[in-house]
Amino acid sequence: MPIRVAFNATPLLSPLTGIGNYIVNLGAAFAATGEIDAHSFYGYRWRRGVPTSLGEGAGEAAQKLRDALKPWVPFKRELRQAQQRIVFGYGLRKRAIEVYHEPNYVPICYNVPVVITVHDLSWLRYPESHPVDRVRWLERALPRAIERAAAIIVDSDFVRQEVLATFPVHATKVRTVHLGVAAEFHPRDAEATAATRSHYQLEHRSYVLTVATIEPRKNLTHVLNAYALLPEALRMRFPLVIAGAVGWRAAQVESTLKVLAGRGQLRFLGRVSPAELPALYAASAVFVFPSYYEGFGLPPLEAMASAVPVIFSSRASLPEVVGDGGLGVDPDRPEETCLYLRTLLEDAARRDEIARRGIARAALFTWNGCARATSAIYREAIEGQPDAA
Repeated sequence: MPIRVAFNATPLLSPLTGIGNYIVNLGAAFAATGEIDAHSFYGYRWRRGVPTSLGEGAGEAAQKLRDALKPWVPFKRELRQAQQRIVFGYGLRKRAIEVYHEPNYVPICYNVPVVITVHDLSWLRYPESHPVDRVRWLERALPRAIERAAAIIVDSDFVRQEVLATFPVHATKVRTVHLGVAAEFHPRDAEATAATRSHYQLEHRSYVLTVATIEPRKNLTHVLNAYALLPEALRMRFPLVIAGAVGWRAAQVESTLKVLAGRGQLRFLGRVSPAELPALYAASAVFVFPSYYEGFGLPPLEAMASAVPVIFSSRASLPEVVGDGGLGVDPDRPEETCLYLRTLLEDAARRDEIARRGIARAALFTWNGCARATSAIYREAIEGQPDAA
């Protein structure tokens, strides 16, 4: 019989980020297997079925409304959490939920066996990349969540070791389940990328691409410095394109990007819609991702699946994910990245070789595999969870 699983799909009320993509892709994979009877919770209401995106426009409008109300609502997080616990707990009982999966670190309540996903500890390692209230919330709530969860899913062995080193938790409770690459990320010819390229006025396989949230730990200054070291002729042939939403404390980096874009030295696209992102990847010549810290790192994997050679940071989880499917660099040495960039841009055969390796590596990471491993953890949680206090 399918497992009746509750998902907290509240992150889908905002424009899609990493956690939102995790919910959507895992939910779609569950729907394909028929092993999960999904029940999705969206802030204050329930819906039967697999979580899906609620639409970017609605998400952005809801976020703007919440932001406008924040200064006028005292104890806003506490009030919201209290309301959610009441509605959520009632829904668990009414729907006879067997296990609750919290994809965003901290569960709403513990009335049934709970599985949580801890994607990374960036809030601890790079607190400047997060709003202060989120950091304080995780500092206060995550230790208890880890203690009470039936199982803790992490995206990589790197994060697993970080969790085990940071919290007093038994090793068997923390389980690595790698993420997957969505089917829309695949090689595309010039005709297939034409609409997106026309929108952004780009040529097929004639630009260097970076996709990342604009924030300090993504290390975008490294990309700018490495690209600036390229010969002018290469920079004229292969413009630098940066796509990404503005993150927390990103004003300085965003200002630099806009100044350089105004001078014609790069193309700063801002946030790119999920519908356009696959073609933007597939039409690029090289993808650069020098992030200091990632719990998994989907962007380089998506580029690899799109047959684009990848230059990545040899830090945190990225070597575990990219493996031999790309070229690893020291994120503090832009001259090293420049050397690899120049080699790939000048040598089409080398680009093709790295792209082939990337496709083979990316094929190892599937959302179906992620769903199978996750559903097995659900069953274990149901069988082995003691009665909640």
